[in-house]
Amino acid sequence: MRKTISAFLCAISFIYTIWYMHFGIPYKHSGALSKIGITHKGLFLIWGAITFLALAYSICIAYRRYLKTKIYIPLLAISGIGMILFLCFDFDYDNKLSYYLHCTGSLLFSVVMGTTIFLLFLLCYKKALVFKVLTYLCAATLIIDLVMLLIFKENALIEALPIFAGFIMLNTVILRRDKVEIKQ
Repeated sequence: MRKTISAFLCAISFIYTIWYMHFGIPYKHSGALSKIGITHKGLFLIWGAITFLALAYSICIAYRRYLKTKIYIPLLAISGIGMILFLCFDFDYDNKLSYYLHCTGSLLFSVVMGTTIFLLFLLCYKKALVFKVLTYLCAATLIIDLVMLLIFKENALIEALPIFAGFIMLNTVILRRDKVEIKQ
């Protein structure tokens, strides 16, 4: 049941994000998720809540299934604080405090959430080939996204890429069936 809920939350968040992005031009700076949130605050709050919930729920399931460590709990708390700052303060250049808190929240959410997902795969690296592949894919996704962010500035496509990758990678390990040895 938890696997189904995880997949459902990620699918809903994916669909909502795609729909939300249509309020801006996804490949331009003016179409960044935060910029859209200035004129569509309620929709931005819903997007942030659904996205955080989907990622956090999936992370909890994956860590509980594959690892004994509870390191994900404080990391998710820090990431959640970042998401709250990101959602509650406007991306407004004129209001410096609000702008800095918004940017701090965005950075805190994305870096800590990405680290939490990467850490899951890294700690499970020797358990199965799928974790090795996902460790490299996760690292590549984060590095490519950072490079694209530095080159092209923020836009909805660059912001959504690691989120969508997280949905796919987390559900890959959550929905997979573990190999079971059959004794004869």
